[in-house]
Amino acid sequence: MEIRKLPIGQGLAWFRQAIDLGARNPRAVFGAALLFLLALYAVALVFAIVGAMVVGQGAAPAAGQGPDLRDALIVAAPLFLVVMVLVPILLGGLMHVIRETESGRPVRARDVFLPLRSPAGRRLAGIGLVQVALTAVGGLLVAALAGEDYWRNYAAAMQSAMQGQVEQVPQPDHAGLLMLLQLLLNYVSYVLVMFAIPLMLFSGARLGEAVKATLQAGLRNLGANLLAGVLFIGALLAATLAFALVALVLGLVGGAVHPVLGNLLVAMAGLGFVAGVLVLLVGGGYLAWRDTFGEGPAAMPGDVHGIEV
Repeated sequence: MEIRKLPIGQGLAWFRQAIDLGARNPRAVFGAALLFLLALYAVALVFAIVGAMVVGQGAAPAAGQGPDLRDALIVAAPLFLVVMVLVPILLGGLMHVIRETESGRPVRARDVFLPLRSPAGRRLAGIGLVQVALTAVGGLLVAALAGEDYWRNYAAAMQSAMQGQVEQVPQPDHAGLLMLLQLLLNYVSYVLVMFAIPLMLFSGARLGEAVKATLQAGLRNLGANLLAGVLFIGALLAATLAFALVALVLGLVGGAVHPVLGNLLVAMAGLGFVAGVLVLLVGGGYLAWRDTFGEGPAAMPGDVHGIEV
């Protein structure tokens, strides 16, 4: 599997090209991003309802106290696992829609769910499991660097915060090393999304091959990838500030008519904003894969070229 050596300036090219993604078929691309978000919201809502039913069968919290941290974990832990497995599949679907659009082929917004019906697409769940393992290893390393009492004190502070009490958040040991570790883990997670998903979905790579090639590409083109990451993060921060002002205006204008209308306008604008950010980031990942590894097959591989986990 050839990994091209790219100049650092390629990160800027990805950023510029990603801004124009979806112009050929915005209805399909941005519609797919909206369906992606609505699917995750639906999953979270189901878990919230089930979690409320489970927690409701236990002992009620004392008067004036918030929910127990253990009760919150009953919902958060399985939701985290499901989302981590589902997100790579949906990201692959959005990349598929973007790729078909950029190639001039007909595609629909609901094709974001196509990997759920494809053996190769469903095997993208393995990337989610790799991310879970990465999170677990990172948690162990953070625990070792932060000090043996840090997480216990942190959990106690969060429990107090959920009950309306304000306590000082504990400070970890070796804060500088922790920051470097977090940057490393974030970079590995970033390149996994950029490369491993399209490698498995479009190039027919197995999970192990995709992860290995992803790490090699992350090292070989470290400068271009980091530049792209910095540009995307900077653009996200600037866009978030601009959106905050827009949301404030919408809330005031809609709230002048009715508070519900103001909240609805802000929610709809927020959904559109997040969808645009999603297209920008996922499109950047598609462009990075295309330039680093070259185009793969025209269609998603099926059983013959599927990935065996």
